[in-house]
Amino acid sequence: MAVINDVTEVLHRIRVKLYPNYLGKGEGAYIARSKAEAPLSIEEICAAAKNRGGFTGQYEDLVEHTHIFVNEMIYQLLDGFSAQIGGFFSLHTKLGGTYHTERDRIDPSKISISFRLLTRFKELLTKIEVENEGLAGDGAYIDEIVDAHSAALNSVLTPGGMLHITGHKIKVEGDEADCGVWFVAEADGARTKVSENLGLNRATEVIAQIPALSVGAYRLEIVTRHSHGTLLKEPRTIKAEPELSVA
Repeated sequence: MAVINDVTEVLHRIRVKLYPNYLGKGEGAYIARSKAEAPLSIEEICAAAKNRGGFTGQYEDLVEHTHIFVNEMIYQLLDGFSAQIGGFFSLHTKLGGTYHTERDRIDPSKISISFRLLTRFKELLTKIEVENEGLAGDGAYIDEIVDAHSAALNSVLTPGGMLHITGHKIKVEGDEADCGVWFVAEADGARTKVSENLGLNRATEVIAQIPALSVGAYRLEIVTRHSHGTLLKEPRTIKAEPELSVA
């Protein structure tokens, strides 16, 4: 009699690194974070659908129709409707805050969008292989980079605007000329330092003004002697993984 074994096919792969869990309280020494990638735009996803996914229509039509769909979905969400997308996930508006009387004004700024996984997405999670790449250095890392002008995450830079950087052990400390927030051009490795005073400079949060960068792709680096105790003997460089761009 033949023996039939169920085989789970790996369709996707996510790479993660481990970081110290400073809030663990006995729940584990490390936390896992996926290696940051730049968010894909509608145009990039449509290009993938054309080149990899088998879409046979016109790329320009796909981009236009996708923009129309997304804009209409947002319009309906703002009218209080929920949206269920292909059995993969649902979106709906959620009101935060508490109220004291039946006539309290409901603050629209308390509205957020709630995301819920549905069955088809949950089934696909079983097809993912998670590759553990081990410890990420000594626990110093850059997590998210938000361009304040565009609200873009890990992607866009607006010269002259503010950049909100979060992570761990990223506070800029040290008198050396190298210490600071740097933008490194992908094309030639040219380095541009943030010259203005930092708007915020904490171990987990830094706000910096983006210098007058030329059009192109960049990587963010923070050079610092910061540690939890005394200053490090030598500055260390904390490199962000996402590629940032100035259009």
